[in-house]
Amino acid sequence: MELTAQLQKAVVVKRQNGLILDARLEDGSVVAVFCASAEVSALCVPGISLFLKKIRQPQSRIKYELEFIKLPEALILANPSYRRHLFREAFQKKVLEDFATYASCRRIESGEGLNNVDFELTAPDGSKCMVFIDTVYTKEGTSAVFPSKRNFFEFAMFEEMKKLRGRGMKTAVFILVPRMDCLEAKFSWKFDPAAAAGIFEEAKNGLNFVCYGCNIDKKSVTISKKMHILY
Repeated sequence: MELTAQLQKAVVVKRQNGLILDARLEDGSVVAVFCASAEVSALCVPGISLFLKKIRQPQSRIKYELEFIKLPEALILANPSYRRHLFREAFQKKVLEDFATYASCRRIESGEGLNNVDFELTAPDGSKCMVFIDTVYTKEGTSAVFPSKRNFFEFAMFEEMKKLRGRGMKTAVFILVPRMDCLEAKFSWKFDPAAAAGIFEEAKNGLNFVCYGCNIDKKSVTISKKMHILY
């Protein structure tokens, strides 16, 4: 996926709250920056380098959103809005070995009654797999770690996926790791045991979890490889 937006360099000054932070631009001015994920915001400690994109809506009070975090060891795609585009592109290029048997990929649109499903994959024999895409940013050692917190939106997804399995469909959670300093993913009970218990139960009931990493630079991002999940 090619990125065309003009980016501005900045440095974190402080976090205002879970989704808003203050950053200093190269001209010395301090601006408010929208961060689409509290998990990403937690990485933005004072002094960390950022790349920002201007928000196009003229009526918005906040003029910038976070696009990348630049750590000494890695560049992180901090904007999760690209996840569906990245998945579709990787499917079309046959990068996703877990879904190699499926012939088509259709995005679920609003109004279809599937609020917690991103894509419907269809095999030549007509069988289907419904996919929810999640992004994971938390890291320990060389592992991207999940879950880092309880997400009630994801618990709603569990219920919806359970109903789809009851209709004979396969279901999968596609974990996207948009950073280049992780070698694998790790399921952990450490951060939120209740969230971990929910995931563990759904995995036993047939919800499949797969994980893929990315190649990232300031001009392009692509899903590159499958990452093993350690349990």
